[in-house]
Order: sequence, then structure tokens, then C-alpha cells
Amino acid sequence: MSEQQLAVLAFDNALKAQEFFTAALRLSQAGNLVISDAVFVSKDVDGTATVVETTDPGPGRSALTTGAWGLLIGAILAVPVAGLVIGATTGAITAAIVDTGVPDEFVNHVRQVIQPGKTAVALLVSHINAEAVQAELTRFAGAELITGTLAPDAVERVQAALANGTEV
Repeated sequence: MSEQQLAVLAFDNALKAQEFFTAALRLSQAGNLVISDAVFVSKDVDGTATVVETTDPGPGRSALTTGAWGLLIGAILAVPVAGLVIGATTGAITAAIVDTGVPDEFVNHVRQVIQPGKTAVALLVSHINAEAVQAELTRFAGAELITGTLAPDAVERVQAALANGTEV
């Protein structure tokens, strides 16, 4: 299994975030990276966060089940993700997911970058052609990029947290 990288790019508006996601899909189709999953994260002016999963981004999508990636990002942002977790176990699941090996520095930086009025694209990627990706990123001046590595067993731990509804 290839190492999974977390990448979050924050934009001033949803249209720029969508344009970047389209560019990332083109990179994936050209074989320059494998996208396992992607979500859009936005905060409205009062700070309410919304996490929206994308449809199947490509052949790499097998790492996380439906809802797990959105829940992971929601946990990083310390916000509930509507429709994914309900009830008293929310805190335990969130704690288990945040404890998947995602670096604290990454979590803190994501929380700082996704401010009210901004939209971000969060990607789970592998097999990255850094030169091709860097060339594409030059088209998105002003975007804030945060990257981190996902621990090898993180996927299983996220899935276990969802399946069990308790800490793993």
C-alpha cells in the first residue's frame, strides 16, 4: 500500500475550490496522482462548517468508505458532520478518528486556515508526481496549502470507529 498524503487547499470562494478540484481530477486522469477521496469544506460567515463529500473521484477510491473521509475532516475541524454520526457516541468517535496518526501540526493548521467565508478542498492522495502537481498549483495563486501524512493503519481505525461507534 502506498503512503497516503493529506492535502487541504483553502480558497477565498467555492468556485476557486471547484476549479482546483477539476484540475486535480485532470492530474489524476493523466497519471500524476491517485485521488482516493475528496471533500469540500466551507465555513459560512458565522463560522458554521459544512463538509460535503464528492462523488467517486477515480479508480483510487477504495481507501475510505462513504462517510469516513468526511467524518475525518469534520473531526479535524471539531465540527459534527450532518447525517454521519448521531447521538452520544459522537465524542468517542471523533476522539478515535483524530487519534489516527494525523499530525497535530496538520490538524491545527487546517483549523486556522479554514476561516469563515473560505472553502477548502481536502484530498487523500498517493502516487504523486510532485513536478506535475507543483506546475498545476501555480495556477492557483493565493491558495493556502497544508499537507500531512496519514498513518498506514489510519484507514482501518477510521472504519473501525464508524463501525463500532466507540473509540478504537
